[in-house]
Amino acid sequence: MSTTAAEAGQALPTIEFRTPMPGFPEHREFVLVAVDPDGPLFTLRSVDDPALRFLVVPPAPFYPDYAPQVSAQVLEQLGTTDPEDLLVLLVVTAAGSVAEATANLLAPVIVDQSTRRAVQVILEEDLPIRARLLPA
Repeated sequence: MSTTAAEAGQALPTIEFRTPMPGFPEHREFVLVAVDPDGPLFTLRSVDDPALRFLVVPPAPFYPDYAPQVSAQVLEQLGTTDPEDLLVLLVVTAAGSVAEATANLLAPVIVDQSTRRAVQVILEEDLPIRARLLPA
């Protein structure tokens, strides 16, 4: 999925949140759009309000050892039994420069790639909410 497809007017697959993200009860449908086709940064953009978007990244390029434990309850919410089909995304906060950007490791967004259902979960693990995205 890329911004090129969106700009060309092609429909991007919609991701449906089973429960809304905290603080955004009216927004359940989002599209995932690449910020740069060659980079790992994406926006999760609301279908109903395109101005509402979250920066997200897959964890592997930044946190190669990150392996959240997805509970049976989350799998049930997503309607899947196959953890291999899950896409994990981290919400990024970029208040200042790129060097100051942080990722929320405690509350990843989990997407079932087959059904395009998603949930943001709060893990039981002791992980930071603001982990530096790039080394200092």
